[in-house]
Amino acid sequence: MPSVPPIPATDWLPDDSETETLALPDGRRLAYATYGDTDGYPVLFCHGTPGSHVAARLLATPARERDVHLIAPDRPGIGNSKDASVTLEDWPDDATHLLSHLDVDEAGAIGFSGGGPFALACHRLPEIRRIALLGGSGPPSIGSTGRVQQFVGALARHAPWALGRLFRLQRWFALRRDPSYAVGFVAEETPETDALAADEVARIVRADMLTSMTRGPSGIIREQRLLSQPWPFALEDVSVPVTVFQGQNDANVAPSTGKALAQRLPDASLERVDSDHLGTLTTAGDDALAAIQRRTRV
Repeated sequence: MPSVPPIPATDWLPDDSETETLALPDGRRLAYATYGDTDGYPVLFCHGTPGSHVAARLLATPARERDVHLIAPDRPGIGNSKDASVTLEDWPDDATHLLSHLDVDEAGAIGFSGGGPFALACHRLPEIRRIALLGGSGPPSIGSTGRVQQFVGALARHAPWALGRLFRLQRWFALRRDPSYAVGFVAEETPETDALAADEVARIVRADMLTSMTRGPSGIIREQRLLSQPWPFALEDVSVPVTVFQGQNDANVAPSTGKALAQRLPDASLERVDSDHLGTLTTAGDDALAAIQRRTRV
């Protein structure tokens, strides 16, 4: 497992000093953080659902070592980003405003978990030359999720008030329990690494969960509903190269999903990862950055 930047033991929830904000044309506030090498090759990081920019901290060290400028926005309703009814079809517009703000004219994109569809949606942006998915969700037509995620999607569609209560309860427990509580939602295995590294990963995962609901669960509920419905674009229309990294012990996104995505995307390859959902990010994140660099620098 790559090293990760430490979060102090008492700093479970990063303050706003970690993020910057961009005023979008419609007046909304978009929060984002950057990691790695600020002079390096830009890569847009699309966090999971639930999730936030904090998850990108897990790739900060490999990004710096590979000269990658990792750009991690909080989508609407997440962290310090103002909530709005932004869909999968709308998200690329927010992303292109951010890339333009940072003077980026060429970039790759990484989508982790529920961020996979948002990364793929950016295929229509001229700036995006390559995409990597790390345990990325697929459209409902390929049966992408486990039973828990199916249940959450059903609540988002039919009883969002109940899902809101569930997320608030989870956040309440996460604030009061050991960081391993949060890890249990995204991992099924005990990391085979030293205790210090595992502890730092757990702290980041906990901070990621807490940040995702800084201003309530409305943004997460909207995204869960979006991801449980047909996407506004076809996989066959994704014109940029995609590398799909899929954990073979992933209980959140079924291994068959990665295989189906790689088969249906026009220019895609499948990399099987011997890990669970979180492990796909922590163990294959460096490979994802390398895959983007290989294809964008030829």
